[in-house]
Amino acid sequence: MTMPAQPIHHHAHRRPQTTIATGTPAGRGVRPMAIWFVNQYAGSPIHGMEFRHYEIGRELAALGHTVVIISGSYSHLFSHQPKTTGTYSIEDVGGLTYCWVKVPAYARAISAQRVLNMLAFMARLYRLPVHRLPTPDVIVVSSPSLFPILPTERWAHRSRARLVFEVRDVWPLTLQELGGLSGRHPLVAFMGWFESRAYHVADAVVSVLPAARSHLEVHGMAPSKLSIIPNGVSPDALVEPSTPTPPQVRAATDRHAFNIGFVGTLGSANAIEALIGAAQLLHGEDVGFVIVGQGSEEAHLRARAGDLTNVTFVGPVAKGDVPATLRAFDVCYVGYHQSPLYRFGISPNKVFDYMAASRPIILAAAAANDPIRDAGCGLTVEPDDPAALAEAIRSLREVTPSERARLGAKGREYVERVHTYASLAAAYLPALEGPDR
Repeated sequence: MTMPAQPIHHHAHRRPQTTIATGTPAGRGVRPMAIWFVNQYAGSPIHGMEFRHYEIGRELAALGHTVVIISGSYSHLFSHQPKTTGTYSIEDVGGLTYCWVKVPAYARAISAQRVLNMLAFMARLYRLPVHRLPTPDVIVVSSPSLFPILPTERWAHRSRARLVFEVRDVWPLTLQELGGLSGRHPLVAFMGWFESRAYHVADAVVSVLPAARSHLEVHGMAPSKLSIIPNGVSPDALVEPSTPTPPQVRAATDRHAFNIGFVGTLGSANAIEALIGAAQLLHGEDVGFVIVGQGSEEAHLRARAGDLTNVTFVGPVAKGDVPATLRAFDVCYVGYHQSPLYRFGISPNKVFDYMAASRPIILAAAAANDPIRDAGCGLTVEPDDPAALAEAIRSLREVTPSERARLGAKGREYVERVHTYASLAAAYLPALEGPDR
């Protein structure tokens, strides 16, 4: 691939973004915009994770904006892959326009096939049928895939659209610190070029990671461009569940007097091995461990659990069944492995879903921020330490149900105050509008 030596300056007349967003009131009377979110792993309630752009898009649409989500036809996080016809398939999903770009499947999240998947997505963006979509006023390109910055930069130039780069995962650094690649690896150098270019050519940069600024600036971002907009919770999670507890979840929780649950992807990043290690230490203490989800590490985790009678894998549940599932647990778990990557902070969607369900939370992580401490809704322990995790579970089991309810209520209050997607979409508006609007 021939890479241009100089960036295309598509908005020389615009000043850079200068506001770190903390929330703005909805209904500001701004001119409606056509907003494109380019994230090849963007999902929906029909297809499964990821939900950030669906939820933010839905809130922006409620404010009168037109939202297009451009995503790939395959993701390891999808529970149902999109049905596509041809290279580009356009459909309405929940009132938002989705354009699915046909890409090859891959077996593992960190693999050569996934890199080919990313490159195929980028290549096919150059021939995207833009005439079938509303002309964008704003284009948001979201990591972890960095390659789309080149075609979207060209689109922004042609349509005089504002270009926003969103950092959800710090790639290629994630490949180094979680995937074990050397800083001299050709793939790291190749992706690093795209990363620096994105920070340079974007009119604004948004990150979900509260302590990422230093890394972004080192790699070329002007300090005035950054807005911190974390992940949040769906409005559906904040209402009383409309569905009963899924029977497989109810059967699992009925086996024990006290249950700790995990709901999410069974991947290496979620540190479920420590949860199984804690189950081994608590075997015979009438504590159940209920693991809800699917993913590439499922076979490994099932083998790790072996014949433990206090661990139950119940498979995935529909997104609409998650609130009722969470309310079946006494405590919820979220974990990360020990890694310097988390010096930039964390913003896990599942934590906010747990808070919305009014459940105490145990977080196993060493990160720049601690949402559990901020909310006062549970306990934080060191990562990869089953003994510390087991002790935290015992501590929450031994307190009264009313004390656990108090902890859960604090999490609920916190997420309603800080992490609703309505408030986060409003906080996104300054980055989308720019200083000239």
